[in-house]
Amino acid sequence: MARKRRTVLEVSETTEQPLLPGGDNWESCVQVFMEDLTLRNLSWHTKRHHQENINGVQRLITFIGFSTDHKKISTDMFKKLIVHMLEKEKLSSTTVNHRIRTSKQFFAFLVQEGYLPDDPLKNIKKVKAPKTIIEAFTRDQMRSLLDQPDKKTFVGFRDYCIMLVLLDTGLRLSELLNIRLDDINLNQRKIKVMGKGAKERNVYFETTTRDALKRYIAIRGDNLHHSFLWISHQDEPYNRNSLQDRLPRYGKQAGLKNVRVSPHTFRHTFAKLFILNGGNTLALQKLLGHSTLEMVRHYVNLWGTDLQAMHRQYSPVDNLMGKNIN
Repeated sequence: MARKRRTVLEVSETTEQPLLPGGDNWESCVQVFMEDLTLRNLSWHTKRHHQENINGVQRLITFIGFSTDHKKISTDMFKKLIVHMLEKEKLSSTTVNHRIRTSKQFFAFLVQEGYLPDDPLKNIKKVKAPKTIIEAFTRDQMRSLLDQPDKKTFVGFRDYCIMLVLLDTGLRLSELLNIRLDDINLNQRKIKVMGKGAKERNVYFETTTRDALKRYIAIRGDNLHHSFLWISHQDEPYNRNSLQDRLPRYGKQAGLKNVRVSPHTFRHTFAKLFILNGGNTLALQKLLGHSTLEMVRHYVNLWGTDLQAMHRQYSPVDNLMGKNIN
């Protein structure tokens, strides 16, 4: 009897695509990843941040003696890197999480582009970071900080202007450093910034900050090879590490204690004063660039005692009853 021919052909279950060459070369993979960040139109400072994180991981891999061949990097190996960063290098949980975040993006990109078959960092999670409350500055602390930079020097006057802008706008560090000359409108006293999620918004400043910015821009000049507002004494874009190093120095000079002198403390101070001066929470959300009210509610909760003092002063019932407000 004649054998019937099958009408459905068997299809091989192995449909894996061949890997692209170069997946075992760290430098070439990093270069392709950085080019992708450029294609995604990420800011110069964001790309620099990712580059620094990748460089930190690479140095650690080399120091410990692991292979930089991406195909040989395993989940367990990366967990050992995290433990080393926390226990041996004593890095903060924030710094470690920055490196984890960049590394996860990096390896996910390599898998997506076909350089790696699987992502060894897919199940790597960020380390638990302590939830610390960043205290806001008092008025006396703010005045003392602003008195510290030597305004007779370019660097000192630049840092003075930066503190004014941080206090007057509540900008994030990345937003501050990404400001370009064309983003500033001195006449309308506003700055166009690109926030998280590539969301553009305007922030505003008043006359003291305007006058300082006007003078700073004149000193900076407009004939450099880039248009970033904040520059080093060598005319290069000012980087986040330098600013994060300099601000605590001014705090130490001013004798500030029990408060962290950082860009985020300036942001908290802006939010606190905005709330305590009767500012609208929806307006604060837009000015700070938050996508939801959740963080603004957190700011309100931070200063409950201050709000209680305000309520004591402006209590509708006590005012209605004609009681003295203390």
